[in-house]
Amino acid sequence: MWDVVYVDEWKGEPGKGELNEDFGLYVERDFHVVSQLPGNRHLDLWKTRSMIIKTDVGTVTQKFYFHQQSLTIRARANNQSWDIKNAGKTNEMQIWSTNSQWY
Repeated sequence: MWDVVYVDEWKGEPGKGELNEDFGLYVERDFHVVSQLPGNRHLDLWKTRSMIIKTDVGTVTQKFYFHQQSLTIRARANNQSWDIKNAGKTNEMQIWSTNSQWY
């Protein structure tokens, strides 16, 4: 999938705090992922790699941000990206080192 962008209309890549309109996320702006189920539990890092849902405890392990260069969501606790275990062949999420760049 490609977009044609005329040179005189190119705004450049969004910077820190600016909205990436393609992804709908602000660059490097911390956010929580909160369940809509009763209890409003937060996505949380567990043992530095696994992801679980847990009550809001206000720790850095519950903070995430959008990384513009790799176009990934990263954990603020260790700056590693969201990943699906087993190369996407499972429904379990984990945090893993970003091993490629998308540009």
